Amino acid sequence: MNIERIFLPTRPQPDTIVAIFLLREYGTERFPGVDTAHIEIKHSLNEGDTFDSLLEKGTLALDVGGGLFDHHGKNKTATELVADALGIRKNPELTQLIGYAVRDDTQGKGTISKDPLDRAFGLSGIIASLNKMYTDDPHAIVSFILPLLKAHHFVACEHTVGLPNDIERKEKEGKYTESVVKQAGKDIKISFVMSDKPSMPGYLRSQAGRLADVVVQRSEDTNHYAILTKQHKNVNLSKAMALIRLREAELKGIELDYGQIEAVRSLEQIPYWYYDPATNSLLNGGPHNRTVEESHIPWEELQKIVIAGIKLG
Repeated sequence: MNIERIFLPTRPQPDTIVAIFLLREYGTERFPGVDTAHIEIKHSLNEGDTFDSLLEKGTLALDVGGGLFDHHGKNKTATELVADALGIRKNPELTQLIGYAVRDDTQGKGTISKDPLDRAFGLSGIIASLNKMYTDDPHAIVSFILPLLKAHHFVACEHTVGLPNDIERKEKEGKYTESVVKQAGKDIKISFVMSDKPSMPGYLRSQAGRLADVVVQRSEDTNHYAILTKQHKNVNLSKAMALIRLREAELKGIELDYGQIEAVRSLEQIPYWYYDPATNSLLNGGPHNRTVEESHIPWEELQKIVIAGIKLG
């Protein structure tokens, strides 16, 4: 058995597209060839055809003709039927993806916002537009959307499996620590981590992560730093920036104008540290930019400086 075609009963919908994504990502062992199968519309099966008989001929019927993956008359969506059959329904990285497909199919709320821009450019809106543009090419529509689902899946896997495992390992290796300090009467939780992953700060600040208010990230093999904050906490980084600049100047043997050490953006004498008020962050290169000069401050010392600077703020 090698799957060459996938039949859909009508134009691709979020539910059937997500179901196809799950089949391609998790179902190739059970359904060889499904990852390259051509998508076609078949409103109803030919007389005598069944899910099983079509499967033997290299066609997988999805949401049409009864059978394993047809949700009609069942209290489940096609996505849920596929997830259950593949034994992946409870995979943590699929919670949001399956939830989106179910909500769109059962409630018509792929996008909850009533804002016209949100609705037009939300995933369900984009799928609807593609259906109007490619009325006779369901395969093209699915092909446009699958990379978007792949990107979400990659991030979801990192946040639910990869990054939690990374942090657990880094704690044991001494590459991850936490501190809680007071600033203006508020507790500020700081996570210090050595990692090259751009998604690490977002994870550490998230509900699923460590709920950090500030993340100080050092590159694995270089002395590049990024100090990122949780926006709504309004952490004052100006004193931390001042202390960092003073220490960098001391290590380089130059003098700074004390009236400028808390200046936003960068100083001519220390151009490799950038203070960004828009994102409330301090940047010295990092995972996205290794061409910037490295900091001269050792990792252990930088941690102490950040703690002291946030306390002063």
